Amino acid sequence: MENQNWYSNKDIFEMLENFKNEIVELRMEMQETKLLIRDYNDLRGKTDAVCKDMVKLREKVDAHAKSRREYVGYIIAIISILFMILNYVR
Repeated sequence: MENQNWYSNKDIFEMLENFKNEIVELRMEMQETKLLIRDYNDLRGKTDAVCKDMVKLREKVDAHAKSRREYVGYIIAIISILFMILNYVR
């Protein structure tokens, strides 16, 4: 039985260096991904807040339009009563 080395020390050293470089690159990519996810989550939160604000604004606009319609009805009723009184006075 011969004791043969599969790889020389130089080969093992180069493999370890390559592995180390790949790990460093992977860490950098993971850090970038982490930043992108954080930015996405922040953007998502802002989008949700804007949607809530839009719903509130729509409710206010709808309420304002409904109250305006009510006032138009009251104004028409008052004008009709005035014409009735004017016709009765003559």
